[in-house]
This record gives sequence, structure tokens and C-alpha cells, in this order.
Amino acid sequence: MAWEEFERNGVKGISGDSPIDEFALALKRIVTAYEGRFSRKPTVSELLYALETVVTTHPTRYVSDSESLKLGEIIVNRNYEQGSDYIDKTQYEGVYTEATVPGYHAILRRNSNGHNPPEIEAIKIPTLEVRDRTLVCEYEIMTNEITEQMAESLILTVLLEEFYDHEYQDEADKIEFINLKSQVARTIAYSLVV
Repeated sequence: MAWEEFERNGVKGISGDSPIDEFALALKRIVTAYEGRFSRKPTVSELLYALETVVTTHPTRYVSDSESLKLGEIIVNRNYEQGSDYIDKTQYEGVYTEATVPGYHAILRRNSNGHNPPEIEAIKIPTLEVRDRTLVCEYEIMTNEITEQMAESLILTVLLEEFYDHEYQDEADKIEFINLKSQVARTIAYSLVV
């Protein structure tokens, strides 16, 4: 039986084959009940409501971190466009590569085992230059799991802050982000970043 550590929303835990298999069996029974009564599978919210109800009724029976647990705390947030995207920035690294001519900046996702060098190019940034006191940042998202807001957050932290140590802040008052795929542009004050 395999057990593994994981991190979700900044909280570390342990899971493995046994709890996942048991949970899958319970979910199959719940799905069967919904299909029998409503001719459909349950929604994620319905599943989480049932889980919350059971856990919050007798929390010490089911979980080790039951302090201050309240009904309604397990939330599925699908509101990605409203600024609620979470991304673990420690899993990414800003770089400059000369793999092509001309070279370009990139945000690489680190290898999941943490020991090997970064492997996956998550964001390609062919243009990062100051024009009339505006730092122009043209970027292309290379993986499906990253949204525009996540990309901009990664560029601000792992590239401009960590890789460049805010080197551009004396030259630019604003940062203009341009998504090359969607052609959406957004400008922010550089002072808000520092």
C-alpha cells in the first residue's frame, strides 16, 4: 500500500491507496443513490455538503484537526476570473534562456520530486523591456492549468522580484502585461508590486 505526502492550499497531509480506495467506494454508493432518486450524479457541492455534515457532526471521530471546524468551511472555488486563483509560487522559477535567438524569459515549473532541475516551461515571455517608463511584458501561457491572473502573479514574483530583484523599478512606473494568445492587455502601477 502506497502512502504519500501532499500539500493543498499550504497545508501538508498524508494520503494513499487505502483512503482513496475507500472514499471511491463510498462515492460510488452515493452516486448510485442520486442516480436512483434524481437520474443524475450529485454535484460537487452536494458531495461536500454531505462530507461536511458527517465530519462536523462528530469531528473528533473523523479528523485530527477538528478545532474550530464549522459547517460551510469546505469550499469549491471555481471563480477563477475574480482573482481567487491560488498558485504555489515555490514550485516555479524565473529564468532567461538563449535556447533560441533571440533569447527570452520563461517561468519554469520545478520537477515534482524537488531534486531535479526545473523541467516544464509554464510561461514564455518573449518581450520584457522598458518603453517610456512602462515595463512591457508580453507573455504566452504554455500549460492549461495556468490562468492569466496566475501568470501575472508568477511573473511579478518569481521573475521580477526573485530573478531580477526589482531591477526594473527605477526605470519603470508601470507594468503592462500583454497575453499574446488572447491579446488582453492590463497595466498596473509598479509601485503596487514592490
